[in-house]
Amino acid sequence: NARSLDDVVADELQRLLNNKNAVEVARKNNPKAQFGTNHKFALMTETEFANYVKGSFQQGNSTLRSLPQADLSSNAIKQAATIDWTTGSCMPPVRDQGQCGSCWAFSATGSSEMGHCLVTGQLLVLSEQQVTSCSTNGGSQGCNGGYENYGIDYVAQTGLCLDSAWPYTSGSSGQTGSCNNNCAKKKLSIGNSVSVSGEDALATVLNTQPVSVSVEAGNSVWQNYQGGVVTQCPGAQSDHAVIAVGYDAQSYKVRNSWGASWGESGYIRLERGVGGVGMCNVVADVSYPQLGPTPSTPKPSSPTPKPSSPTPKPSSPTPKPSPSTPTPSPSKSTPKPKTTTPKPTTPAPQPGCGSCYGCYYPDGDECLSDWTQDDCNYYGDLYGTIWCGN
Repeated sequence: NARSLDDVVADELQRLLNNKNAVEVARKNNPKAQFGTNHKFALMTETEFANYVKGSFQQGNSTLRSLPQADLSSNAIKQAATIDWTTGSCMPPVRDQGQCGSCWAFSATGSSEMGHCLVTGQLLVLSEQQVTSCSTNGGSQGCNGGYENYGIDYVAQTGLCLDSAWPYTSGSSGQTGSCNNNCAKKKLSIGNSVSVSGEDALATVLNTQPVSVSVEAGNSVWQNYQGGVVTQCPGAQSDHAVIAVGYDAQSYKVRNSWGASWGESGYIRLERGVGGVGMCNVVADVSYPQLGPTPSTPKPSSPTPKPSSPTPKPSSPTPKPSPSTPTPSPSKSTPKPKTTTPKPTTPAPQPGCGSCYGCYYPDGDECLSDWTQDDCNYYGDLYGTIWCGN
C-alpha cells in the first residue's frame, strides 16, 4: 500500500510538472494573458483534458450541424465600440457542466435564457438537465456531446422547465439521465436558431444579444487560463460550445461552463480582429435564437402580429447593453419564429369556453377577449388557443 501511495504521489507530481511546463509555453505565446496551475484541471494530462473537452461536442458531421446562414449584410447596423452583456440584468450566474459532456446544452440554454430575458425583462433559471436528457435534435447525445444550434431549436419549440423543478444532476453522475416530462414547461419569447459566421457578423449580432459559439478549447491554453487576452490557440478544430457575451476593441468576451473558479470568474477573452475563423475558431459557428416581441404590461392588448421577414420590432423597450444599438433582422431564409407570444393573463371563469366569447387559452384557463378570430386560430397550433366567439 505504501508503494502504491508513493506511485500515486509520483504520478501526480509528474503531471503537475508537465502542466507547469505547458503554462510556461502558454505564457510565452500569449503575453497578454495569465496562466497558472491553481485550478481543477491541474493534474490532467493534455490528452486527458482534450478528451474531456471533446466529449461535449459532436464533430465530423457537417451535414447535421449545417444551418441556413442568415445574411446580415443588408442590415445597416452601427456597431457599438464596446458591448458587455454581463453588466446587465439578463446574465445568470456562471454554471458548471461537471463530468458530463453537455457544453452544448449549457450554451443553448444560456443563450435562450438571456434572449428571453431581453424580450420580457424576466430572467428565468432554466433546466440544462432537460436539454441534456431530452434534446436529441440533429443527433445530440446528452453527455456524449451535441449541437448548440439544435439545442436552441429544442428550447424554442418545446419550452423548458425551471432548474428548481428539474435540477442538473448529470455533472456529478456523468450520465445523460432519462427524459422526464412531468415538470411544467415555460414557453420562451424566442424562435428557432439563426446561424452566421465571421468577425463582422458576430459583432453585429452581439449588439443585439449574447450568442452561442463553438471554439477550440481542448488545449493547454484553455486548461490553464486565468485571465487576460488569448492571442494564440494551439490546434485547429472546434471542440467546445460556449456563449459570446461581448467585445471591446481588442477582444471578444466569452462565457464558459466550467464554473466561476475558472478563468476570469468563468469567462475568457479571445483576441478580436485576427480574420478567418477567429481566435480559437470563435467566429466560425455562431448560433442564436430569434427574439420574439416584448409582451405588454400588465397584459397584451392585442395578439402579436404574425411573423414576417424581417422580424417585427418589439412593442416595448428591450434591455440593451450601453450603448443601445438597433436589432439586426434575419434574412428571409431564416426560419419563422416558433414562439412569439407570452402567456395571456386574463382569467376565464371556468374550464372550456365557459363565458369566454373570444380567444380561449386552455393551458392557462384564460380568456383573451381582445384577440381576433384570425389571430386566435393562427396561434392555435403553438399554444392550443381556441376561438369561442360567434
